[in-house]
Amino acid sequence: MKKYERQNRPWLIGALVSVLAASLFGVALQFFKGEVLDSAIAGQGVRTLGYGLALAGYILGEILFFHLYRRLGDRFAAGCVTALKQDVFESVLRRDYVAFKGRTQGEYAAKYTGEADAIRARRFCMLPLFWEIAFKIVLVSGALFLLDWRVALLTIALLTTPLYIPKLIEKRSQRAQTAFLQAAEEALSGVTDWLHGFELIKNFAVEDKILARFRQLNQNAGEKLLDDLKLGAAAQLITTLMSYLSYFIVLACSAWLVLRGDFSAGDFFVAIGMIDQLSYPIISLAGIVRQLSAIRPACRRMEEFIAEPPQGGRRGAAPRLRQDIRFREVCFGYEGRGTVLEGFSLTIKKGGRYLLKGPSGCGKTTAVNLLLRYYQPDAGEITVDGLPLGESGDPYARATVVRQEAVLFRGTLRDNLSMYRDIPEERLLEALAGVGLGRFAGREALDRMVEEGGANLSGGEKKRVCLARALLWDTELLILDEPLANLDGETAERIEDLLLSIRDRTLLVVSHQFSAGKLPGFDQVVDMAAGG
Repeated sequence: MKKYERQNRPWLIGALVSVLAASLFGVALQFFKGEVLDSAIAGQGVRTLGYGLALAGYILGEILFFHLYRRLGDRFAAGCVTALKQDVFESVLRRDYVAFKGRTQGEYAAKYTGEADAIRARRFCMLPLFWEIAFKIVLVSGALFLLDWRVALLTIALLTTPLYIPKLIEKRSQRAQTAFLQAAEEALSGVTDWLHGFELIKNFAVEDKILARFRQLNQNAGEKLLDDLKLGAAAQLITTLMSYLSYFIVLACSAWLVLRGDFSAGDFFVAIGMIDQLSYPIISLAGIVRQLSAIRPACRRMEEFIAEPPQGGRRGAAPRLRQDIRFREVCFGYEGRGTVLEGFSLTIKKGGRYLLKGPSGCGKTTAVNLLLRYYQPDAGEITVDGLPLGESGDPYARATVVRQEAVLFRGTLRDNLSMYRDIPEERLLEALAGVGLGRFAGREALDRMVEEGGANLSGGEKKRVCLARALLWDTELLILDEPLANLDGETAERIEDLLLSIRDRTLLVVSHQFSAGKLPGFDQVVDMAAGG
């Protein structure tokens, strides 16, 4: 986390300078209180008035600098957590698909929200507060030495004793905080999955079952949070009791000094004010130290997550296909499902058009996923221009994939087509017309909002927008998984003609719906049901 603290160091330094100034005003304020009292007792009206005016000025200065400190401290915490969340999201996008699927969406959401916000609250917000209290303790202790060294030593010795409490429960605090974050992550993961499958829940009328499962997860998270809070409350109680006991001991000693004649009434008044200024900060400091210690494991996990090495998410120039892609006697099976591909062989030549057909479960999509390196073959090999697939570069730099499930983002139709690239409007409209969406013509149509997941478009429209987007992407290999799904007969035929008209790209289509009359347009039709 030090990286983010360094990036926002100017805000932290500004906050510390401000709180130092506020603390100096606060300490001076205590001395002026004593002078006001002593001059009033002595009957020095003019002097009392002068000290009173100075007192008002010091109060105003303390208020203003403390406000500035809070503003700058908030900027520091906000800047740190913003940079942290940026790195979290960037770390996710750097992963390849296989690495990405190694965690659930709920886990990623928990990293971005739950853990990041916990680190903000328990570290980034606490650091300025820690230094505020540290400055105040040092300044007030120094002021007490100016007043009377005996009171100063006794105060420091007694009031700092509670600071050892967080160290005694450090490991328990860390375990409690870790357990809570893990339970909260599990609950968030469940919520993410259930919201994604909301229609399925309604269809099967299992709302009560889902609520029962969520109640269990949520209750577990609540119990873990309560364990953490109980530990903090116990530590706070012990710290408070010890602090007040110390306070009364110091107060009694100061009263004894007054009785001996070593203290004036004003000095006694100042001492009480100084001790008041020390007791609450020390109580607060013990809690801050506990929180900083408890959040340390979460910080380590977050740093490890962000530091995971990139796995192909960023790419440079797309490698060109010079000759062909070959499947040689490829075998593959999913755990618990048996063999899906056995001895599968296929040569995809540059510029060719290929169709994998057959019923669901025969291995069509599996062959595509192997080509994209989602999985490793159990036997056989896949080569690109004679090189093993793992040595041929990022598959997504070479291929554009359109899956059966259409994926659209919340934003304009233009952004969903261009994927935020600068593409001339004419090309966008051309692509839409080519897939049978000519009614979306014109600037106004391109700027229309697409709701999350394309909720305001039909299934066929979403599929065609995704196809148009793929046609706008300049990769050599175009892979289409069930491109005719959810399309009416006329539109499906139009898409078939469009795909078969592609001449400048290598085409691999996975479908069981292609018209028999269109099959001769492919260089090779592979019947996966017949074993390829």
